[in-house]
Formats: sequence, structure tokens, C-alpha cells
Amino acid sequence: MLIAQQAGSESAKAPEDGTFDVAFVVVHGMGNAFKSQILLEWAEPILERMDWVARDRVIGADETHGVTIHDSDLSGDLPMVTATVRFPKRRDPAVPDAPGETVERKVAILEARWSESFVPMTRAQVFRWAVPFMWRAITRTLDLFWNTMVVLSWLTLVHHLGAPRATLLLPRTLNFLVDAIRLVVSTIAFVVVWVFLVLLGVVLTPILPLLSPLLLIPWFKDVAQGVLDGLVESIGDVASWKERPVRASAMRLVVRDALARAKELVGDGDVHLFAHSQGAAVATFALFEELDPAEFNVRRLTTVGAAVVLLGREKWQGRKDAYTPVKTWIDRNAANRKAGKPHVAWSNHWAIWDPFSAGPITDTKAEARKRWQAAYFPTPETVALGPEEHAVHNTSQPWLDHGVYFANTVQVVEPTVRHLLGPDFPTVSEPVDYIRNRLVVIDKKSLGLSTIAALVIAAILPGLSGASAFFAWFLQAVADGIGWVIALVPGLDGSAASGSVALLIDSGGTPPRLSPIGWIVASALVAALLIWLNQLMQKQTERSIVWDRCPLDVRTWLVLTAIPRALYVLGAAVVVWFAILDWWEPQPDTAWLVVSAVLIAIVAAFVIVEPRFSPAPRVVPEQETLDGRATVVPPTERMRLGLAIASDDYQRELAERRANLAPEGAWATWWAKHFHGWTPQPVREASDTTVI
Repeated sequence: MLIAQQAGSESAKAPEDGTFDVAFVVVHGMGNAFKSQILLEWAEPILERMDWVARDRVIGADETHGVTIHDSDLSGDLPMVTATVRFPKRRDPAVPDAPGETVERKVAILEARWSESFVPMTRAQVFRWAVPFMWRAITRTLDLFWNTMVVLSWLTLVHHLGAPRATLLLPRTLNFLVDAIRLVVSTIAFVVVWVFLVLLGVVLTPILPLLSPLLLIPWFKDVAQGVLDGLVESIGDVASWKERPVRASAMRLVVRDALARAKELVGDGDVHLFAHSQGAAVATFALFEELDPAEFNVRRLTTVGAAVVLLGREKWQGRKDAYTPVKTWIDRNAANRKAGKPHVAWSNHWAIWDPFSAGPITDTKAEARKRWQAAYFPTPETVALGPEEHAVHNTSQPWLDHGVYFANTVQVVEPTVRHLLGPDFPTVSEPVDYIRNRLVVIDKKSLGLSTIAALVIAAILPGLSGASAFFAWFLQAVADGIGWVIALVPGLDGSAASGSVALLIDSGGTPPRLSPIGWIVASALVAALLIWLNQLMQKQTERSIVWDRCPLDVRTWLVLTAIPRALYVLGAAVVVWFAILDWWEPQPDTAWLVVSAVLIAIVAAFVIVEPRFSPAPRVVPEQETLDGRATVVPPTERMRLGLAIASDDYQRELAERRANLAPEGAWATWWAKHFHGWTPQPVREASDTTVI
């Protein structure tokens, strides 16, 4: 992490009250959180990105700008990181020749850790509660996946049918073909996911209540207790929040105390409350239902992966369980405005595959559908009450999306950083911002599609006749080699090593092939290798968008980054075709092989180009009234990648970044020459003439 060390910085000391410009309070999600865990999880990427944007030469920065860390108290009663950031002040467009100014802003980042503020529920209590909660979670997940996979594909097709030809990437017929294939494939995939999740729920429904009594059986306790305790630790907090009002109040008290400390640190400055997952439900309820945000100087609430709608409020016997967080937020802001107090802005980030947040935060399902559609194809009919919504792409993998918001630099971390830096920080032009967001979407969709292709290759390849024979030979060769090395040691017999792979190899055929267990093991190893390589390549492509001071021009980036995706998808297409050839009984005729090859090629081509055609989400503005006017007015014309690339703003910034290039090393110099047209500047020789 690049942190600018300023001359004369003092050693760490206790922070003084009233000396900070902004305090950032982070609240963790469900599960046991260690001290400083959530603080480090967010403070490190926040400060790293803050340093990067503050030192950007495009905004006029130099080596005197950036972040200086003063104190990292990670083991105190209230863990905290304090820092100062210096950056060039945003110039007034009306006075372009005004002298540059530097802004110095002091930041305190605090942790609100509520996971140890209450006694957890017992296993039996948690598992009895888990069954209805599980079905609620499954229902919301299926609703999200239906929107992401099927509804979005349908809306894209309809939008392209009515769009002018000039706005389409390909001729209308080819564009329709891509959209139609996407809709069909996505619908089939959704049906598979629906069946899997419903069957999973049906299987777990009778099992969950029995898990706690089964621990009375000694052998079951030895095998399963660690796993079940981990499960209780994860979801037990959620059960306590919903079922035990006193314990839920203890969680909220931690947030209140952290806000009170943040208010002391900033004096008249701003407090920014930031919460993830269950912590978002805790923070939202505490801030708007129990506290007056103005008393704590809270100017902004940011929620990520928020389980606000999923968890709602605590349940009291005899009380209605209705919860309307958006109405409460709007009413609180209205009352504060009437009293002359500032309102609280609310930004919500939800990953499109995150099953816990499952979309926008609203008070009704109808409003949720409207705000979800507004993230892609806004119309006057999609206006609904709610906070500023950011649909983001984390990993394009449902099992990972919920826990990695801190790694989404462009769509989550940087917007948060810019809020912390305040209105004096230079803004990004709309075309440049759109390009980065769109490239991140393409990159993350490529990661997801390549992962699916890797799983297809791994599942099929070890089962093909030739590949199975090769894997069996390779395993036996490795085992024989190990046995030979062991036998070199006097007194040791290496024959056991040679026979250790017998379970994985079926020696009954000629040549030997993998056994069913060997097939599973080989598939797991191939999948691990391909997924690791895919993630490694994706990190490089993402870095070129996020961290390169002079990134590739967009068209070159699109071509280069499509190569790994194409290799994975074509590899999957090849193994699927060979599986038809190898496994189909009776053997298919030539005509059928040709037809299958054409169909597979069409699907493969669609998968390769799909990230380029799919729509990117846009920010849905805050909406506190239904008078037809958003709190933040969106642009009147939808941005497109071609228009953004051709814009003066993007071309000007790219030229300026290239002008600032100063490559160091052979590889950096080669890259700068071939991709940015960089040429070495002539070295000026010092004059031998002395002027007196």
C-alpha cells in the first residue's frame, strides 16, 4: 500500500477531541468478529484508494499530497485509525487560471463491534428458528436471481428492439440473436438454480431442528460439532437480533457509543456511518428509529450487502412485525429539515448476486421491483421511494459476492472515499466515470463466465477416454517415481507408494483409466487449477483498470482481456463436443456431429461476446418524494461506451495521463512505447558556459 509519509510527522499519540474533519464508523456483519477485524477490512482499502486519488497527477497532485497515517490503535477499547490526507482543491470552472490550493483533511476511522455485546442463543433455539428464516432467505434469493438472470435479459431484448440502430453495437438481426440466446440460456440456468435451492430447502427443513439432539450421539458429536458450532456462530447473531429484543438492543448500543465517540472527535465536523450485512440492519434501526442523526453529526449512511429488508426489526410477542426503513428515514429527514437540522444521505450498495441483500432497500416488493429496474432501464414508471442505490459487480459468483465488497475498488470503495474527502475534492467527468464502471462490469462478468467454463472443463475432461487414460498414466507415473525415490534409501520399500493410487485407477481396461473416485479427484484438481489461473488473470485485468496511472485505451483493453475468456470458453466447447463423440450411444452420425458442433460454436461465441453486450447498472438517485423529481437528477441521455470513448473528456484525460508517463525498467518502457506511443525525451546536456 502506498502511503505518503510527510516530513515532520510525529509519533503516534492519543487523538484529540474536536480536531478531525470527518469520522468514519464501520459496523460489521453477522458472525463473530475479532477486535479490529472490520476496522482493518475497510480502513486499509479506504486509505489506500484515498492516497491513490489524492496523488493523481491529473488533478494537479504532486509528491506532497497523499495520506499520512498518525495512529493505528488496533487493540484498545475502541479500535481506531487516524490519518491526514492532503489533496489539490477542486478548481472553480469559472476561474480556470486561479492558483492551486491544497486541502488538508483529518480522518478518524472507528470500529463498532457488537458481536460480543450479548449472550448467544443455544443451538436448539437457533436451529428451530432457522427453518422459517431459511425459506425466507431462499425466496428472496430466487426473486433476485429471477430479476438478474431472466427479467434483465428480457428487458435488454425489449430495449434493443426499440433502440435506434445507431445505438446498437451490431446490426439489429445479430443483436436480436445475441439477446435471444441470452434470454434462453439464462432462463434454463434459472430453472436449474430454482430446482437446486428448493430441493436444498426441502432436505434441510426436517434436518435443522434435529441437529441439536443428534449431538447427544457421541460419534455424531465428534464429526459434526465443529461445523455446527461454526454455523450457530454465523446465524446465531441473526436469530438473537430477530428473537431476543434485549440482546438486539445491546447490539444497537455499541453503534450508539461509537457514534458518540465519533462526534467527540469531529466536534462540528461530519460523521459517516458505514455498515455491512446484519450490521446494516443494526445501524439503520439504531440511527433512524432510536437516535437523532443530527445530534451525532451523522451526514451519511452507507450500507453494503445490507440485510435491512431480510432481517427487519426485532420481534416482540403480541406486536406487529412490520418494518418500513425507507419511510422512517424519510420521516426523520423531514422532521430535521423542519427543525433546521441537516438531513442524512443514504447510499446502498448491493451486488447483483448477493443473496443476503437481494436487491434495493424499499418498504414494499412493488417498489423494490421498480428500483431494481431503474438500475438498468429507468423510466418514469420506475420512480419509487428509497435511498441512492448502487447495483455493483463483486465477483459474479453467488457464494462469494456477499463478503468481498471491500475488494470492489471502483464501485464501492472509491465512491465512499470521495464522500469522505468532501466537496473540495476534484470530481470525475461523467464519460470517464462511466468507462471505468462499464469496464469493471465487463471484467467481473468475464470472471464469472470463465469460472463456469472452468467447471465445465473440469467436470468433463477427466471422463473422456483419452484424457482419462492420460490422467491414470500420469498418476501411476508419479506414484512409481515416488516409490523409486523411497527405494533408494536402504531398508525402505517403495512398493506401497506405487500401490497408493490403486483406488484412483481402474486397471481392468486397456489402457487403464481413472476410476469414478479418480475422476472426482482429477476434476477437483483441474477445477482448482483453472479457477486459480482465471482469478490470477482477472486480478491483472482489474488492476489495469483500477490502479494503472495510465491505463490502456478502452478498445485495446477489450481485445486483450477477451483472449483469456475466449480460451476458457472454447476449451469448454471442445470438451463438450468430444463428450458427445465419446459418450453418445450408439455413435452419432456425421450429420449430427456437425449440427452439434455448430450449436456449441454458437453458444460459445455468445458467451465470449456476452459481457460486451450486457447492460451496466447505473446509480439510482435518492427519492424522498413522489413528485416526479429525484433528489439527485440523473443524466437525461443514457451513456454508451462508444460515445464515452469519443468524448473530449476521456480523450483529454488519456492524453494527459500519457503525457505524464515516466516508465522505469525495460518492461514498463516497452509497454509505454507499444501501447501509449511513448517516446523518450531527449536528455538536455548541461551548458559548459558559466554565466557571471
